[in-house]
Amino acid sequence: MMKVIQLLWRLPLLVLWAAGAITTASLQVARDIIAPSAKLKPGIVIVPVYLRTPTQLAVWVSLINLTPGTLTIDVSDDLDEAWVHSLYAGDPQALKDDLRDLQLRVSRSFADHLVGAQ
Repeated sequence: MMKVIQLLWRLPLLVLWAAGAITTASLQVARDIIAPSAKLKPGIVIVPVYLRTPTQLAVWVSLINLTPGTLTIDVSDDLDEAWVHSLYAGDPQALKDDLRDLQLRVSRSFADHLVGAQ
């Protein structure tokens, strides 16, 4: 019962946070398309996946795909890596850190802990 209550509280918070992140990304992409800048450095990164359930993975991938400028290209068969394309991959480690942070947010929203979390 407690887990259901946590879900009812945490998932709407994730939705609100994601709406803000998507709005910010939309404005950034629109600005950079209208007036191209040096920030546009498309690239692909391979990101370790630490999420425990297929539902969490689906939410994470969906949030990546909903965010303008990012796209999940593939997830490995064993679900431990994802290939993500970004218009802003100039600093691959920063992009990986952002995607890791998103995994943490998704995991916490489901009242779960990441596999291998530090």
